[in-house]
Amino acid sequence: MITPRAAASCLAFLLVIMPGARALALKVERIPHFSPASGRTSTINAAAGSAIVRFKTGVSSSAAAAALAPAGFAVLKNYERFNWSALALPEGLGVAAGLQLLGTSPVVEWAEPNRVYRPKKTSNDIYLAQQYALSRVQAFGAWEYETGFSSRATVAVLDTGIDGSHPELSGKLIGTSRKFDPFSGAASDNQPPTAACNHATRAAGVAAAASDNSAGVAGMSWGAKLLSLKVFADTDCYDDCGDEAGYLSCSTSETSIAAAVDDAISLHDTAAAGKVIINMSLGDSGTCSGPLQTAVNVATTTGLMLFAAAGNSGASFIDTPANCEGVIAVGATDLQDGQASFSNSDTLMITKGVAAPGVDLYTTNINGGYASATGTSFSSPLTAGLAALLWSARPDKTGKEIWDVIKNSADDLGSPGPDRDFGYGRINALKAMRLAVTGSTQFAGTNKAVAYPNPFRPGTQRLVTFTVPEEMSAPSVEVKIYTSEGELVRKLTSSAWDGKNEAGAAVASGVYLFRVKTDKDAAVGKMALIR
Repeated sequence: MITPRAAASCLAFLLVIMPGARALALKVERIPHFSPASGRTSTINAAAGSAIVRFKTGVSSSAAAAALAPAGFAVLKNYERFNWSALALPEGLGVAAGLQLLGTSPVVEWAEPNRVYRPKKTSNDIYLAQQYALSRVQAFGAWEYETGFSSRATVAVLDTGIDGSHPELSGKLIGTSRKFDPFSGAASDNQPPTAACNHATRAAGVAAAASDNSAGVAGMSWGAKLLSLKVFADTDCYDDCGDEAGYLSCSTSETSIAAAVDDAISLHDTAAAGKVIINMSLGDSGTCSGPLQTAVNVATTTGLMLFAAAGNSGASFIDTPANCEGVIAVGATDLQDGQASFSNSDTLMITKGVAAPGVDLYTTNINGGYASATGTSFSSPLTAGLAALLWSARPDKTGKEIWDVIKNSADDLGSPGPDRDFGYGRINALKAMRLAVTGSTQFAGTNKAVAYPNPFRPGTQRLVTFTVPEEMSAPSVEVKIYTSEGELVRKLTSSAWDGKNEAGAAVASGVYLFRVKTDKDAAVGKMALIR
């Protein structure tokens, strides 16, 4: 049996060997939260011992600090760019009581909790299909236009820290990797970057793993750079980032997120980083807070793009910061192009959201490995990587214009038009690239070719012929026949087929795909062959 005195001695020993323990594992409080929109009171997670305030106009930060000091409040950091400050509460004072006390201060304009955010993920499923997602969003066709090397774009991964030793990521890192104290937001260098757990390394690989290098996996953007902004503590996160018992594990705060956003803002449109896209595969329930919205507003006004995971609770609302104005929310689709069972829905998706594959994405993992990852945490960087790819092709476009390209080229799923499940639809990299480069989503394969007769019966009908729209007609024609699984059966230099493969053997009954290419364009179609 451990006596109280022994327990106290043990605690004292731990405090000696673990100085600054508060900074290593963020303590979290659940506090009441009233939503004016719904008129309901719920609870939100807040960083214990801290708050966010804006001082009144004309009150300097030093004067405000002096006014609050007698009550035990201390300024942790002044976010001058966002015009608010992070405070440490008096020892032992709860967040709700601290906010109430700050609300009565003559130097404080408003006071809000320092909200808590976590990496968004579900448990890993069994690996099913290596990088099927790239095929689903037609990345291979997009790469015919642009692979990301023509100009610079950087995906800033605001997460648990990228494993900078991974061979597919180490060469993509730019600038100085940074880590931010989850409590105060204080920044320090983390060069080369280290990982608190696997989460950020997996997200980074989805967005921009080294590609076309005869090894590993391909990122959505081959040429995009990566910036590691670690907002979680090493000792507070586990390899699976999943232990949320008591809502104490692997947590960060609003102040830390804001500090990382501030860091990214300073790099936007610099020679090293180029265009900066922030990916935030983290979040929590509740509405977007005023302090965080202020940081987002400054970032978007500066020209950055911000993407965030919609959340994995299968809820009827998306998480914050995905619900912040100016942040693009990304939901997840499954292997059948339906909404993933865990992906959150929200009417906000109708105006600010898209979806992307989020089940079993094969990607980079810590310690130089690879793993299958599931969750909106990985749908978001896939979309952020697409933004980097598009910005590389069209660096003259603004972030808003790149977003217009992404949403206007998405494949409509679910109910016709934008909806609460898929937003504008599931991203389509090829259509997006075509729209960015040519101004139209029409591309080779959009046009439809026709087979006659269909179904084709080789036993009684000697040939099947293929025709294309009149505007595509040209003397030179090439036809390729594929199985429904995409295996090439026959390549023709005429517009007729006898139902035989390259070896001259009769093919089996079934459904076949065909692609007709002329000097002007290309078209695709489908036919049945019956023996």
